[in-house]
Amino acid sequence: MKLFDVVSVKETLDIMKKTFTKNLEIENVNLVDSLNRYLANDIVSKINVPHFRKSLVDGYAVIFRDVISASDTNPIQMNLIGESEMGKICNFELDEEDCVYVPTGAMIPENSQGIVMIEYCEKLNDTEVLIQKGVSFNENIVEVGEDIKENEVLYKKGYLINERDLGVLAGANAKNISVYKGLVVGVISTGDEILNLDEDIKEAKIKDINAYILYGQLKNMHLNPIIYPPVKDNLEEIINLMQRSLNECDIVLISGGSSVGKKDETLKAIESFDKSEVLVEGIAIKPGKPTIIANIDDKLVVGLPGHPLSCAFVVESIIKPHIKSLYECEGENYMVCEFEYNYHKAKGREEFLAVNIKEENNKLLCTPIFSKSSTIKQFANCDGYIKIDRDLEGINKGDVVKVYLF
Repeated sequence: MKLFDVVSVKETLDIMKKTFTKNLEIENVNLVDSLNRYLANDIVSKINVPHFRKSLVDGYAVIFRDVISASDTNPIQMNLIGESEMGKICNFELDEEDCVYVPTGAMIPENSQGIVMIEYCEKLNDTEVLIQKGVSFNENIVEVGEDIKENEVLYKKGYLINERDLGVLAGANAKNISVYKGLVVGVISTGDEILNLDEDIKEAKIKDINAYILYGQLKNMHLNPIIYPPVKDNLEEIINLMQRSLNECDIVLISGGSSVGKKDETLKAIESFDKSEVLVEGIAIKPGKPTIIANIDDKLVVGLPGHPLSCAFVVESIIKPHIKSLYECEGENYMVCEFEYNYHKAKGREEFLAVNIKEENNKLLCTPIFSKSSTIKQFANCDGYIKIDRDLEGINKGDVVKVYLF
């Protein structure tokens, strides 16, 4: 395949999915350690939550027909037969005109038909209460399994556990969670001009920007990135560092050596490995066209453009969807906005455009950010990006678009 016989984003993702079918490793972790991990199996609740009928408010458990006519002007006197205690079985049974005090969350008498809020009650003494408002049938009662039902699928395989999910899982008594082991991703920057963080800037050299952008993007995907020291445009050095990263990582990303140039050595380095195959040499995407997708010993190796903006958008458009596909993680994080600009593009490649979002006249508007692919500050400050299909010639002002959030 010749360099820049480009394929579409969809074709690229299909090739990656077909090629990299290795089963992910699974491990069981405790509840806390499941945060920001992808589920390896469905989680099914083994219990009802709650497993007992409980009160939604502080008040008095009653049989609803006893208080149906209660009001401020027609209070009904009830017999107070006891109090339910938090965390304990409530063994009281209501007879006609009986009531039991129940705090919020406590178990209620089995035959309760409603809870009158304490604000509408007046306790006369230890055995009598005036009810000043009626309730509807089962008002203010949380039924068995109302929150979570036994055998209910709480989360599907591939779901990414967030902080709120921990509470759900704790409530469902889920103690050991089956998750995928986090993939280790090696990050290599190439170029004679690239300096490590601890090196002083000199001559026309620049700091290793791409490695740290990639690190942040990969961490946000809940992967385990490793940043390797930048390597010069020397074939032997690149091969040696690639060999090291392939031994230590599941995926390797190399930025800076995928475009056509006298000293670009990434493609040669990939092809030097015995069990290597170049799958894609160029993607119909802007920015990010000079991207290489390769397979070395059944591991994904991606040659990324050296320009920071292009590099970052390839990760968003190619690496992130591939990772989600591996983990069987569904769903996209986006907002629907109105485009506030007439934007023209050439047909033939999908374009990713950074935008800012603002609210105006009770609607969300997005405006494109125009920057060169070598710049990063504007990209860092944008709210998200839009995808423009390869067959479109642009977007018109007023069009409704999806803004994908980082």
